[in-house]
Amino acid sequence: MAGSAEAPAYLSHLSETELTSFNDLISALPALLKEADYSELYGHDLSEQSTTVDVLVLKFLAANKYAVPEARQQLLETLEWRKTFKPLSAAFEETHASKFDGLGYITEDKTKPEGEVITWNLYGQAAGKPDVVFGDTDEFLRWRVGVMERGLQLLDFSSKRTQVSQVHDYSNVSFLRMDPNAKKASKAAVAVFQRYYPELLGKKYFVNVPLIMGWMFTAMKLIVSRETIEKFVVLSYGSYLAEYAGAWIPEAYGGKGPSLADQDLSPSIKLPDIKLPDGDKVSEPAVEESKADTAISAEEPATAA
Repeated sequence: MAGSAEAPAYLSHLSETELTSFNDLISALPALLKEADYSELYGHDLSEQSTTVDVLVLKFLAANKYAVPEARQQLLETLEWRKTFKPLSAAFEETHASKFDGLGYITEDKTKPEGEVITWNLYGQAAGKPDVVFGDTDEFLRWRVGVMERGLQLLDFSSKRTQVSQVHDYSNVSFLRMDPNAKKASKAAVAVFQRYYPELLGKKYFVNVPLIMGWMFTAMKLIVSRETIEKFVVLSYGSYLAEYAGAWIPEAYGGKGPSLADQDLSPSIKLPDIKLPDGDKVSEPAVEESKADTAISAEEPATAA
């Protein structure tokens, strides 16, 4: 891709310096894959030349302001993590506990050719039993990563649809008395998504947020980049969501569509056609802690992983 006389459309917005960074990282990719001893990323093989591979590499560059050493390091760490954590196994080969039923859904706006893919996180469903749902951080993390990986399979990295949006429903969630199990699980998930899933977030809809908590999102503007803040939509009432996401979403969120359970695509999403590493046995995940509590607030409130 990078070697063509005329840059393809997905590179046309790059400056000369950024394009040089892209070519440098693409050239370094074979050695990087050898060092990681792993080449799968979000269900795609980085050892194959394709538009998808180019776009995925661009995401790591964009996340690091096109600094090649930093982008290379983040990509290397991501591949090493995937080799150990086995996120595709978490998404497609493992059976998760029934306590997670009803907490996550995956939908797609089919009213538009490049419709929005949304993962729904209904943590209000865990109200009253956070110690059960979030008590085992590793177990929660494997389930949550599995939802993300399934959602990514609905994207087409060769088109404009290269990001997943999220809805975090805070109905029945207490912001004043944060359960320590929920906070720990959220910190682990935020750390994973920030480091290993760069530039994959579309919009992030926070719904049923108590009016009293509006200050939290105002404070975010002081510590979060403008690009990230522009992705946030904070709504005190879930019924307003349709004004932003469209009428296809469920009636409970102001739309005219069927329930989330009826629209959920998760059961129909298949394991990508890629050979998994030999001995793909579920291993204990390496859970990373956030460097500071402010890192959590910068991404989302503590129960929004």
